Amino acid sequence: MQNILNLHEATTPKYPQIFTNLVYAFKDGQALTLNLIVPPVRPGTKPHFPLLIYVPDIADDNSVKRDERLSQMFSFARYGYAVALLSYRSKSDVSLMVKDINSAVRFLLSKTYKYHFDPYRYVLFGEGLGAYLSALCLLKQRDQALHDEDIHRSPLRYQCCLMLSAPDFFVPLPASYKRYQKTAPTLLEVLQKVSGKLPPVLLLNGTKEPFLPPKEATMLLNAFINAQSNAQLYNFTDAPRGSDAFFTPYSIDLMVDFIDNSLKKKG
Repeated sequence: MQNILNLHEATTPKYPQIFTNLVYAFKDGQALTLNLIVPPVRPGTKPHFPLLIYVPDIADDNSVKRDERLSQMFSFARYGYAVALLSYRSKSDVSLMVKDINSAVRFLLSKTYKYHFDPYRYVLFGEGLGAYLSALCLLKQRDQALHDEDIHRSPLRYQCCLMLSAPDFFVPLPASYKRYQKTAPTLLEVLQKVSGKLPPVLLLNGTKEPFLPPKEATMLLNAFINAQSNAQLYNFTDAPRGSDAFFTPYSIDLMVDFIDNSLKKKG
């Protein structure tokens, strides 16, 4: 008797694909890269996945925490989102970092056919310094000074922004952020100069080790609302920076609902 078993399991793809170290630009002699998670593509289908652009925080030595949230981002792939985790020139001023993010997004939008993106549905999700940079990308997406590419030939239209543990530069910050204060306008200053209606913004703030104390977080929320953004704030009780409380199943459901509502066609 042979110990051979024939298994008749479904062969359709079940797991996301991961593409690592995709070079999206060369700047200052440095290769800037991103990692990409794409939901499974079933044979015979032509999906158009919405794209979540995750901008990570920095480490204490000012290097980018590139894959810190890789496992958490898989949760969004299960909801049918493609997720890009970006690197950027963290040892530069904030305007260059914003330019890097915008360059990465244009690179991704040029690959919509290859990776099955929807070129009209893409959102920003930043953590720590990445949250601040994501907000600047959203608020200044029509400011040529923060783009290396021509904004008229290649415009960007971010649909919404999620900001997790966002620092703003009117409050005391960890030492690793102090190098950016000379070149970093506060978001309150930028919001006062914005004209026209803004896309929706979701603020996620931990109260145990906040970059934004509750009072200042409310100030920032109201500034977005005053700038005609459909903004919301969730305060996570006793959650420190880097906590998985932000990525529980319930928390992810809240974020996915916010993104889905932001991506719905209006009118």
